Amino acid sequence: MHWAHDYVETDTFFGLLYAKIKLYTVLRCLGVHCSFRRENREGKLQGQLKEQRKTQVKLMKKSNITLGTFFQLGGRGVIECLARGGLDYVVIDTEHGYFSEESTEDYIIAAENLGLLPFVRIGDLRRPYILRMLDIGARGLIIPQIHNAEEVRGIVSYAKFPPVGKRGFCPTRTSGWGSDEWAHDLEEYMRICNDRVKVLPQCETREALENIDEIMSVPGVDGIFIGPYDLSIDLGIPGKMDSPVLSDAIARILQACEKYGKASYIYAGSMEAAARWAEMGFDSIAYGMDAMVLGDSYRALSQEFRKAVSKAVK
Repeated sequence: MHWAHDYVETDTFFGLLYAKIKLYTVLRCLGVHCSFRRENREGKLQGQLKEQRKTQVKLMKKSNITLGTFFQLGGRGVIECLARGGLDYVVIDTEHGYFSEESTEDYIIAAENLGLLPFVRIGDLRRPYILRMLDIGARGLIIPQIHNAEEVRGIVSYAKFPPVGKRGFCPTRTSGWGSDEWAHDLEEYMRICNDRVKVLPQCETREALENIDEIMSVPGVDGIFIGPYDLSIDLGIPGKMDSPVLSDAIARILQACEKYGKASYIYAGSMEAAARWAEMGFDSIAYGMDAMVLGDSYRALSQEFRKAVSKAVK
């Protein structure tokens, strides 16, 4: 299936799907109700949603914690549903997801239209791929499998304009191909782009942990994204989220973020983990992924259904 061309069908499917299930995980905790009637895609609702996003951002600033999730299912309708789910950002996963540049651009546009911040976990660390992700509108790059500061300096040089990096210039859709007013002054355009685009190396290897201070001190790094599962594997304690070894490693990374004034992001696979990370002081939590939330929701739904039916037929 080619997701870039089949989003109309998946849009209808996932719209109805998500609207009918009770989200017993993150979405239910947010008290959000999804609606996917066709007429709700017009400008009036989009304006309302963007106003809701402004309110959510204000609330999140008060608590200093933002919420995102990983996107792997594909389909523009899924992005639109996530945008209605009270999230602050979505991570389009091109490392593990099977997305082309064309489909990724489509998902970015869908997120932008409803005020959802589009991040991309990149699956290719080469300069052309990084430039294309930025040119199509990625507002943050999550960089997997980082080991040392030298690798990070290379990424920053591709992703940031001078004087921070050496990103190549080309008018793109993000500035109306140069026609938007904010892009008329090239120097100001580069400054705004450097501020808007977040470079977030992932700390998920033993080497990155050992070199965390050097990585944090690289100019142009905006924060760190911790992948606790891969980190636990590399530390020889795969999946042991309660291990003191992993807890100490995560605390060390968080301290480095605070020391260098950088944002701290972390993945959470459960509400218990999310609460633990929040208590530790993380700035942002990426909760699960769309497929996991969908599966968990239907399992909870089927259990409730069978209980209700069982009582009804007695």
